[in-house]
Amino acid sequence: MKILLANPPLKDRRKFTREGRCTQEEGAWGTLWPPVSLAAIGAVLEKSGHDVRIIDCAARGDDWNGFVSVLSEFSPRVVILSTGTPSIDNDLKLCSFLKERNPSIITAVFGTHVTTLYEECMAKYPGVDIIIRGEPEITANELADTVDLKGDLNGVRGITFREGNGAIIANPARPFIDDLDTLPFPAWDKLDLGLYRLPLKGDRYLTISPSRGCPYRCTFCTCQTYYGRKLRRRSVGNVLSEIEHDIERFGVSHFFFWAETFVIDKNYVRELCGEILKRGVKISWTANSRVDTVDGPLLQLMADSGCWMLSYGIESADQSVLDRTMKGTKVAQAKSAIVMSREAGIKTAGHFILGLPGDTEETIRKTIDYSMTLDLDFAQFYSAVPFPGSELYREALEKKWIDPGNFEDYRQDSAVMALPSVLPRTVDHYRKIAYRRFYLTPKSLLGALKLLKLKNTKKALISFFNFLSWAFRRRSRKTGI
Repeated sequence: MKILLANPPLKDRRKFTREGRCTQEEGAWGTLWPPVSLAAIGAVLEKSGHDVRIIDCAARGDDWNGFVSVLSEFSPRVVILSTGTPSIDNDLKLCSFLKERNPSIITAVFGTHVTTLYEECMAKYPGVDIIIRGEPEITANELADTVDLKGDLNGVRGITFREGNGAIIANPARPFIDDLDTLPFPAWDKLDLGLYRLPLKGDRYLTISPSRGCPYRCTFCTCQTYYGRKLRRRSVGNVLSEIEHDIERFGVSHFFFWAETFVIDKNYVRELCGEILKRGVKISWTANSRVDTVDGPLLQLMADSGCWMLSYGIESADQSVLDRTMKGTKVAQAKSAIVMSREAGIKTAGHFILGLPGDTEETIRKTIDYSMTLDLDFAQFYSAVPFPGSELYREALEKKWIDPGNFEDYRQDSAVMALPSVLPRTVDHYRKIAYRRFYLTPKSLLGALKLLKLKNTKKALISFFNFLSWAFRRRSRKTGI
């Protein structure tokens, strides 16, 4: 059966990364992530014998009509779309647009938003036939097999679907995949990998997912909706085999180790880095980490195995605000982690969230001031967003801090919560100040320019100026709060 998988387009061609807990507009450096969920689903479907095509409309620059031309040429029986909160109205209305042009197709969607608000989404958007809830690969495959064999959808765990009489049926949840090694490697061959380039460096890169799940309970995060709280690891041998496969098959030696938090299990990270060194695999890689899960020897081993940058979730410099997020870290641990990283030769990116519950103008200024003391190479300053599926969303609804239906504004570059201690326009004001203070310094600009690669100068310069544009622009708000 023909199945089309897509990172869907927006009418105005804006570009969104939709990947698990990360659903946001084109990144700070003008780059999009390789869509690992789509590639993973595609590999599972292809292994089952289906004819699969994957289209990343965001990376290609397609609009709705461009996507329809692909649909017409391929004539799939099922279309499966990745979705995100800020683009949800676009993503789900697209299903109706597609069915108007081909009424016989079956539309299915997945992502954290539709997993959480599946009843609301099915009721509001009649073009959506099926919602794949939670971890998508096995559910998508069983769904495809059932449709292909004209079977009964009532037996497919993990979906919500619309029966012929219009009734909405929510089947029982599907357990998370216990043995991740059973999944085939992502079907990257079905995408144009030249579209995915490291910012500034300009080299092609791919995403590797060594583990899934996160035991921490950060209130602003939706990761448990997609991959659960239990940490599930692939075997080190399986991860290395995928890396070696990607190097040989696609000529890629730069990787992003994508996990809810890559450095949770230190022993696993040590084993993985040790195996990279033992096999003599020459790669360059980045990952994310908490500030309380690293130490000097581990960071040195990571650097020796090819790690050149780590992203740290620092969030706030006010301990009471940090404690309200249930992050479980101490403010001082950020400085320690960054010092140790720099000593190991690893660059650092700090991630800060402005406008969290408990924030005031004073605490926001405190966080910005703290970011300037940390000797970071890069920094991202987000507005706190209560994404559906997070504890923050539940609290914001309960306390009436948000307009629950205006999801287009749920972006990390524009505040939406009218907290009693700080208003959205104030958060937006300080976010703009934060970027100007951090990046309009000789140190930051020189550090970014040092990453430019001469062989990719044009693309790298475009990436650099895209970043400056992204960092300093300010969205006009539709609301008055």
